[in-house]
Amino acid sequence: MADQLLSSGTNFLTAFVASWALAPEGFATFVVSYAVVTVVLALGRAVIGEVLLAYLPTVAAGDRPAIVRSSTGAALVLGVAGSLACVAGGLLGHGTLAGLLWLAPWVPIALMQDARRFVFLSQGRPGHALASDGAWAAAQVVVLALLAVGGLGFSVTGLATSWGIGALTGLLVAAAIGGGSLRPCCPKAWARRTRSLSGWFVLTSVLGQCEIYAVLVLAGTLLAPADAAGLRAVQLLVFQPTATVAAALLVLVTPLVAGAVARRDVEAARHARRFATIASATLAAAVLAVIPLRHTLLDLLFPQYTEFAPLVVPIALQSALYVLGVPFHAQLRGFHRARSLFGLQVLGSAVLVGAATAGMGFGGVVVLAWGLAGAALFVDLVLLVATPRAHHAGAGHRSVPVEPAPAPVALEVAR
Repeated sequence: MADQLLSSGTNFLTAFVASWALAPEGFATFVVSYAVVTVVLALGRAVIGEVLLAYLPTVAAGDRPAIVRSSTGAALVLGVAGSLACVAGGLLGHGTLAGLLWLAPWVPIALMQDARRFVFLSQGRPGHALASDGAWAAAQVVVLALLAVGGLGFSVTGLATSWGIGALTGLLVAAAIGGGSLRPCCPKAWARRTRSLSGWFVLTSVLGQCEIYAVLVLAGTLLAPADAAGLRAVQLLVFQPTATVAAALLVLVTPLVAGAVARRDVEAARHARRFATIASATLAAAVLAVIPLRHTLLDLLFPQYTEFAPLVVPIALQSALYVLGVPFHAQLRGFHRARSLFGLQVLGSAVLVGAATAGMGFGGVVVLAWGLAGAALFVDLVLLVATPRAHHAGAGHRSVPVEPAPAPVALEVAR
């Protein structure tokens, strides 16, 4: 949890310093370029990081070093391709994307660091991931401080350089404490052994990102500016922190489920499911506790949006229902049901966007918020019904290179 909060906090710090230190034109250049790089990193994470969580725990211990090196090689190749795309965007972006030219050289390093981070998380060593991300954050802060103390001031170039030096420091620390080297090897082995997972994970990740931006674009287009801003403020108050912690919980549980399935360990699978259920229910209860405090919290954090306090109730319900779906998503990933995961994402995105559109058309921002809560309830009900069926769907989708478990054991683990 601390590692996830630190990683998200570093991204927030970068954007916050840019908004505070740059002129509006420079801030626009940096924030748009940084958003493009963030999308590139998210795609790389879907191909490598998320697959590592579900795949590495199923690999025999003797084969893991080679797989880790191959995944690092894949991260390097994807990083070089992303870097070239950023350079092209910077050259063709007519000034708005000029910041990409300064961020592009660091993209391969950032992707390799992210891959090593997910190796640690897949191996149950979150402290190592925290150390690597902590080194990234510390190095970035030091560079920013040197820019301020040295009188050089902040610029798009300086912010991009601080971000890149942070990524390089995090990668070096990851290599030092991980007992391995930075020597990547041919990514063909990684591509061959994970192709049945990575493609579906990428599609699921892209669709999830599109879902978020679709709702934001619809709100900005169909609602009054004040209503759109109020909705976003309430989401930042309630939904955004919940999503961050839920992502950390998913990262924590997925390797536990995958490892239990590979070992055919029924008790370990039960423990992972029980832990995920208790943790998600606790987080959901904490989110609902915000409801009676909504006026106080809005007065404290978003005083200009206190009139939107009624939105806190449906957004809190949506957030609680969202986090209750984490155990199901962890099971689908751990059982390598990537195709089923994508299918459920398609259905969930269609329902969510449809409910948002209908809400805005019939009743404005309040009905929109309740539509989001209703969509989240529908998605959870579908997950409740579909997840066991996905587990029993047969071995055709399995990508783990181990013998199938006997039917009674497989059924028991699925339950």
